[in-house]
Amino acid sequence: MKPNGLFKALTLVLFTVGLVGCSNPPPVPGPPAIGEPTNTSVPVSNQPSLPTNATTPQITLVAKYTPTPRLITPAPSEGTFIDQSINSPDGEWTALPAFETLSTGYRVSLTITNKDKSIVWTPVDYQGDGLGYSFPKPKRWSADSRYFYYLESAVVDGCGDFYSIETNWQRFDVQSGQVDKFDLPAGRGHMFSPDESTLAYIPETAPTNLVLLEVSTQTETRVALPITLEDGQIPQAGGILWSPDGDQIILAAANGNICETKQLEFYLITIQISDLEVETLYQSKDFIRPLAWGANDKMRVMDWNSKSWWIDSTSGEITTAP
Repeated sequence: MKPNGLFKALTLVLFTVGLVGCSNPPPVPGPPAIGEPTNTSVPVSNQPSLPTNATTPQITLVAKYTPTPRLITPAPSEGTFIDQSINSPDGEWTALPAFETLSTGYRVSLTITNKDKSIVWTPVDYQGDGLGYSFPKPKRWSADSRYFYYLESAVVDGCGDFYSIETNWQRFDVQSGQVDKFDLPAGRGHMFSPDESTLAYIPETAPTNLVLLEVSTQTETRVALPITLEDGQIPQAGGILWSPDGDQIILAAANGNICETKQLEFYLITIQISDLEVETLYQSKDFIRPLAWGANDKMRVMDWNSKSWWIDSTSGEITTAP
């Protein structure tokens, strides 16, 4: 596959699945207090936005261990409607971002529905054509299930970033149906801890560190990431995921130029929150990114051919999914 076609396939998968570095970043607000619920459903106005089959490569996750990952989720066939629903923590709401191929172009939408489907919010719903578009990339639900956060992410045709720079998310309120902007320190891969006390992100500028920002005090802790640099290489990191208990972080990193695939190198890196111990779980020429935490410290990962499997977040050992 040619580099541009490869990245186009990658970006579609990345957006349809499931920060400036400084000593004083802008304050990151916590979730607002919950008000009285409302039974009225006021539609949100639509927000128009900017208008491969390959063999899974063998990968080496730890020394002298060369597994053949077992296929779990095949790539969706072109032109199908892709369901990537995300349930709120209390199970009462479902957010569904979707990209649908039409005979006249495409349709991008985001619907948020309660359990009995008596309320259906549609904060994003537009049609377009052409090579570039904007997609509502899901980020997270708030712990109290009131807010759904998503990123209006540009999907480009051709070369681009693996982990785009973010300065804000969109925050949707399921009680009022309103969307507002949620500001962030500029950087990549923002993600809150499960208890919402800490924001983890990668600063926009060098060096490529992980920042842990305590929301209440705005105190930063910076952790250096073990990315090997050679002349002309440009590192990026993102895809941050917290473990369900908040004790560990896993993130992905890419080093090189996306338009020159022969120089690319990819990483999976874990950080223990208690002692900030950093471990390189994976380092190779094949793209892998974390998708979700499973049981028993297992992590579901995916390559750029949409094949995915489980690895142990401590040893890197591959196992098949249940």
